[in-house]
Amino acid sequence: MKKHCFDIAKSGYVTLTRASGGAGDDKDMVRARTDFLDTGAYQPFADAIVKHLTDAQVVVDAGCGEGYYTNYIAAENSSAMVYGFDLSKAACDHAAKRAKQTLGQDNNTFFGVSSLFELPIADNSVDAVVNLFAPVAEQEFSRVLRDGGLLIIGAAGKRHLIELKEAIYQTAYENEGRRDLPSGFEIVSQESVSYKFMCMGDKLKKLFMMTPYAFRTSKSDADKLDSIDKLEITADFDIYIFKKSGK
Repeated sequence: MKKHCFDIAKSGYVTLTRASGGAGDDKDMVRARTDFLDTGAYQPFADAIVKHLTDAQVVVDAGCGEGYYTNYIAAENSSAMVYGFDLSKAACDHAAKRAKQTLGQDNNTFFGVSSLFELPIADNSVDAVVNLFAPVAEQEFSRVLRDGGLLIIGAAGKRHLIELKEAIYQTAYENEGRRDLPSGFEIVSQESVSYKFMCMGDKLKKLFMMTPYAFRTSKSDADKLDSIDKLEITADFDIYIFKKSGK
């Protein structure tokens, strides 16, 4: 039997992958996400996710990023153990630090650097997998979920951030629907969460930096946000609830 040793970082996260951990969000993106999410602009979406997890005792946030939703789930369901996995060391480091700051030193979270396609979780051991704005690893989620366990997928709706795109691009297209929804799970329900929020000052740039648009927008278009003091923006989320059926 092979023995393995894992170093626990000072912040509390553990690297559980053979990859370098340099993938995913870097420190600047982590800070941008945190600065924006701390405004509470996405809390209605977080609340809509949490309401499905009241009975879950073991939850995995697959692709947890900076840990905003992971820590929120842990805070709202203190009886659950909540695991957050992401390939970004910077994100997991930040998430673990925030957990200690907001939930206490001995809290109900664990953060690990790992691919969501190779989760370091035992078979049939998880009550719910939360997968927000991250790829859907259907086979891996099915492996770790117990029979009857929930898979909760959160995605951008058609009109999500449409005003932000209109401020940057000459033509702003609506978002396409998810193309990677699982086929081997039973669909339980689908819902939309849509509302408007005011985004002001440097938070506009922070919001922009945490979107995929940041990677494919010219500097001249991105700089258009510098001249906007505030913008009322549509938040539009699609939430899919799936269940793993027993054999």
